[in-house]
Amino acid sequence: MSDDITPSEIKRIRKKYGLTQQAFARLLGIGEASMVRYENGQPPSKANANLIRAAAHTAFMRECLERDGESIPPAQRESAEKVIYAMVTFDDKGEIMDINEMYMLTLEQEILNEKAAEILAEVSRLRREAEKRGDEEGMLVYDDVISLIAERKGQIIREVDGSEKKLAEIRGAIDGLARFARFHAAKAA
Repeated sequence: MSDDITPSEIKRIRKKYGLTQQAFARLLGIGEASMVRYENGQPPSKANANLIRAAAHTAFMRECLERDGESIPPAQRESAEKVIYAMVTFDDKGEIMDINEMYMLTLEQEILNEKAAEILAEVSRLRREAEKRGDEEGMLVYDDVISLIAERKGQIIREVDGSEKKLAEIRGAIDGLARFARFHAAKAA
């Protein structure tokens, strides 16, 4: 990753929260005049560039707002709170997830998505074998399984929304469909 952060990136991050340059600088602990210079093209120090990059993450900005929110005008604080709390991810218990929990959930989603793709490939192979044998019933079964797994695969990223429970339900459904397809293949053999 380059140490350079462009003025447009800085503005994009700041505007994401609806903050003025002054309010953004105060929340990050950066001088207000420095923030103006950074948005006008002067490169920030490495430490300030890292602070600004960290501000792209709502969990970081939530902490900044909770710690230093009193240092900015109430209207700015309210505006930023609306955005930040709308972007915060909650766990199954309704508690705010920290960045590590969000990372682990995202990792689980990616692993499950890959597993679903592998199972789809396996069931597609079973369907081709059924087609070669002229097994109409098997082809229909595999078509249904493929359709249901594809539907669950779409839910992995789209519908989980920070819920480990929902992810576990999808994992169970995919595993069950894979077992059903394998059972049918063994029965047909």
